[in-house]
Amino acid sequence: MGVNSPISNEQIGIMIRRIIEDLNSLNIKYKDNNFIFIPSILLLIIGFSVHYFFGFEAAIIVELPLITCVLIALLFHVYRSIEKDLEEERTQTQAIQSIYTFITPRYPLPSMSRWTAYPDLAETIVRECMTHKPKLVVELGSGISTLITAYALEQYGEKDAHIISLDHSQEYTQKTQDLLTVHELETKAQVLYSPLEPTQIGNKTYSWYNIDKLTIKDTIDLLIVDGPPVKTNQLARYPALPLLFSKLSKECIIILDDAARPSEQQAVSQWLREFPGFKQEYISSKKGLSILRRTL
Repeated sequence: MGVNSPISNEQIGIMIRRIIEDLNSLNIKYKDNNFIFIPSILLLIIGFSVHYFFGFEAAIIVELPLITCVLIALLFHVYRSIEKDLEEERTQTQAIQSIYTFITPRYPLPSMSRWTAYPDLAETIVRECMTHKPKLVVELGSGISTLITAYALEQYGEKDAHIISLDHSQEYTQKTQDLLTVHELETKAQVLYSPLEPTQIGNKTYSWYNIDKLTIKDTIDLLIVDGPPVKTNQLARYPALPLLFSKLSKECIIILDDAARPSEQQAVSQWLREFPGFKQEYISSKKGLSILRRTL
């Protein structure tokens, strides 16, 4: 009879990678931990403890009702998650319909999902351009929102209204510029490659855009804050207001994307505390939007 050879480190590595791939395919998110991993770990601990002290049968008697309760709670969680996702899809679909109602693009607009601007952000920008007709829009983080803003300014703004967008990625700077060229909006939008660099504000250092190329004659009427990415540093978007406050017009409106994130909420709290002449309107959605309007 042959003896089974021990499992090699390479085989263990392959098994671990397959397990990770299987878990990733389930699309389990961090917020699901409270409903999946934590109850599973607790059940294992309780099961082993009861089995150790009282035996296998006692462990089964205790575990079965607990497993049933966990499964019921998990089903309710899945149901609520699906219901919430469907409601969000309806909201974003309505926003896309509104965008196509308000503006008439020369060519089909790119997809708006995941890492790009969500439709609710784009719709909010279009509405603000229609209502307040900003002459100068400055955007932090370029992309589809740059394109849609340029269209809104072309169709609803003054003749010389335009947007200047800063992007820390040379690749995305070029992609946005190419997009504007295809849609014939080069005269309404300018995209500046602005790499991130250490920036001192008070006694703290942030990684923020190099704004040496941002030379503007007019004050900013609409500031769209959709960068830098949150992974670049803590409170990545906080520097926007301290560094650009002197360039804002008296009626300036600030739109902050991803406002549902704790880091963005903290940034807004600091803005409101340090610049009391603003009031916040929060729009609840998957990513969240904060709109700051001047009151003084």
